[in-house]
Amino acid sequence: MSEVFEKLAKEETDEHIRKLAENKKIAMLAIIAPYVPYRVSPHRIIYAELETPEEFGVESFILRAKKLNVKKLYMLLHSRGGGVSSAYVITKALRKYFNEIKVFIPQLAASGATLIAIAANEIVMGEISRLSPIDVYVWGEEGGRSALALIRSFMKFNEIFERTPPEDIPYPYKSLIESIDPEELERMSGILKEVESYALTLLKMANYPEEKAKEIAEKLVYGFHSHYEVIDYTRAKELGLHVTWYEKYEDEWNLMRYWLGKYILRESPIHHILYTLPEAKKHEKQNTQ
Repeated sequence: MSEVFEKLAKEETDEHIRKLAENKKIAMLAIIAPYVPYRVSPHRIIYAELETPEEFGVESFILRAKKLNVKKLYMLLHSRGGGVSSAYVITKALRKYFNEIKVFIPQLAASGATLIAIAANEIVMGEISRLSPIDVYVWGEEGGRSALALIRSFMKFNEIFERTPPEDIPYPYKSLIESIDPEELERMSGILKEVESYALTLLKMANYPEEKAKEIAEKLVYGFHSHYEVIDYTRAKELGLHVTWYEKYEDEWNLMRYWLGKYILRESPIHHILYTLPEAKKHEKQNTQ
């Protein structure tokens, strides 16, 4: 395994955290976006997003877990999201290997991180926990653009002026309509369908019935007012997601909040990826060789 990739996922040394993995014979993984941005120059900062380094970091963790034959995962997730493709391949790799995934969200798992969360067998949420819709923001030279907002704008204009002759459309609206690029509209539509298909695949891998998975995926992509709308515990439950209130796992919840607190203020250009594996499993594996 490449040393570069190994360094992207670090083994947790805190005995409080390691003890839980040992006692329950589980793998534990933390994916934490720091609150503090990384300053690359006096005038430029960057925030951690789910991208290529995170893909390799999670892959390195999975390869270690495979050696020990650990099939149950507790995951701490705190992220604003990032690349949808990266979120999808990370989640699919985790879901493909682990038989059971329980994800803890002390505060935020938005956008691409919501895609990760919905693939869990159980999502543990608390007082300030939130997911978000998974409609896509496309970034370019002019900043971010909502794919769904563009589609909705076109549909709204079409509804208003469907029976209006072009010469009778008021100039401000006519100008806006003419500014819509059909090719861009088609591209944005394709991106939304792509994300919906990712969500559907991951929900089915988490054993949601097909019809329910379709309903949830469609709602997460198309069913909210904005990309930043809060999906708290109550709304997640209404959606049909497998959510659990934190008090059921109070000890584990407190430990996950403690783990998050260790890294959330540590500056980094990428997510902090930490893991721990049960030593007993490791010893069993070594004894059979």
